[in-house]
Amino acid sequence: MRLGVPSLSALQAFEASARHQNFASAAQELALTHGAVCKRVGELEKHLGVALFERVRQRLVLTPAGAEYAKRIRVHLDQIRRDTLDVVQQGRETELEIAVGVTFAAQWLIPRLDDFYANTRDVRLHILGRDQPVFFDDSAFDAAIYFSTRRWPGMPGTALITDDSLWLVAAPRLLAQHTHGASMTLEQIAAQSWICARDLPRAWDDWFASQRLTDPMDPMDPTGLTGLTGPAPEHGGAIKPQRRTQRYDMFIMAINAAVAGLGVALLPRVLIERELASGALVQAHPHTLANAQTLYFSYPAQRRDWAPLRQFDAWLRGAVDTYLSERA
Repeated sequence: MRLGVPSLSALQAFEASARHQNFASAAQELALTHGAVCKRVGELEKHLGVALFERVRQRLVLTPAGAEYAKRIRVHLDQIRRDTLDVVQQGRETELEIAVGVTFAAQWLIPRLDDFYANTRDVRLHILGRDQPVFFDDSAFDAAIYFSTRRWPGMPGTALITDDSLWLVAAPRLLAQHTHGASMTLEQIAAQSWICARDLPRAWDDWFASQRLTDPMDPMDPTGLTGLTGPAPEHGGAIKPQRRTQRYDMFIMAINAAVAGLGVALLPRVLIERELASGALVQAHPHTLANAQTLYFSYPAQRRDWAPLRQFDAWLRGAVDTYLSERA
C-alpha cells in the first residue's frame, strides 16, 4: 500500500466484510478464501492504525470508526464501478437505476416512459420499486423518486409536485347505490367502509376536520351530522365509520380496493388520474384535502453531472410540467 492510499483489493475485502459482517460471506462474494479476506482486512487495519472490527460473542462487529469508514468507502467503490462501466459502455446503452415508490411507478411513471425512450436512445432505465426511504450511501441507486414531507437530507434534488390533493373517491356502482348522480352526504360516507393506506394514517380524521364537518351537498342537514356515529368533535368526540375500516400497505392496493367497490377511499389525485379518466373511480364528495407530502426527485451528489442522469432529470421535469398543465 502506498502511503495514505490503501489497495483496492483491501478496500473491497473490507467493504464486503462490513456489509455481510462476516468474513466467510465476504470471501464467497469476492471468490477468495476466508484467510485471504482476513489477511487483507488485517493489512488495512494495520495501514490505517485503526481497529475496524471487533469480535463480540463470536460475531464480527464494526467499530464506530469502521462503520463510518465502510459507509464512505462504499460510495467510492460504487463510483469506481460506475465510472468503469461508463468507459466500457461508451457507444452502448447506459443503465440508470431509479428507486421509485411502487404505486407512483405503476400509475404515473411507467405509462409515460414511451415518450422517454422515443427521445433517448442511449439510456435504459432500471425501475426498482421502493416504498421506504432509500439512502444512497447504502445502495447502488442512481436516483430516487419519492413522496415525503421533506427532501431526504444530504442529497440534491428537485421538488416535482408540491400541490397534490387527496380526493374522496369510490367505484361508480357504489356511488349509484346511495345517490342519484350527486355526491355522498357525510352520513352516507360514514356508513361505508373506509379504505386507508399505510402512508396516510390520519387522512380520514384530517379530511373531516378540514371541512368542519359541514356537508354543502345536503341542504336538509346543514351540519352534516345526521346519522353519524359518536358526538361531534366540538363535544370531544370524532367521526368513526359505521363499518369496518380496511387498511392497505400500499396505495396500489387501496386503489384496487376502491375500484372493486369495497368502500370509499381518500387517495392522492396524482395516483388515480387514470382511474378518474377511465371512470373506474369517481369523486364521491367535492371536498378535497391538501396532500402534506411533496413528490421529490433526488440523487447522490457525486452523480449530479452524470449525463444520463441529467437526461432523465430534464425529461422528468418536462413530463411533470405537462401533467400539471393538463391537470389544470
